[in-house]
Amino acid sequence: MPQEQMRRVSAKLFGNRYRAELMLALAQAGTQGVCLGDLGLRQGVVPGVYRAPMGALMSLGLVEALPATAGERRRWYRMTPQSSLWPLLRPLLDCLAEEEPPAQAR
Repeated sequence: MPQEQMRRVSAKLFGNRYRAELMLALAQAGTQGVCLGDLGLRQGVVPGVYRAPMGALMSLGLVEALPATAGERRRWYRMTPQSSLWPLLRPLLDCLAEEEPPAQAR
């Protein structure tokens, strides 16, 4: 699905244009996690657009911050492995991503 179309669908489904994009990146990254700055660069947006959806996912217990690495300014986040919602969301995210290129690994 083209990026702008995914953002329209995300706004309707999740109430935020960038939430599906963020969730897809998290699902594809697995345990390596996602850096919002890197994701913003890859997607051509200001990383701040992901803060609200990240906060919502964290408040639901779907995402956790990875421990900071000494000397590293970037913060990394990953799916919470024990969440029972990710297996239910993954087919939807995969469907939205059918024509999207896979996220680059860290």
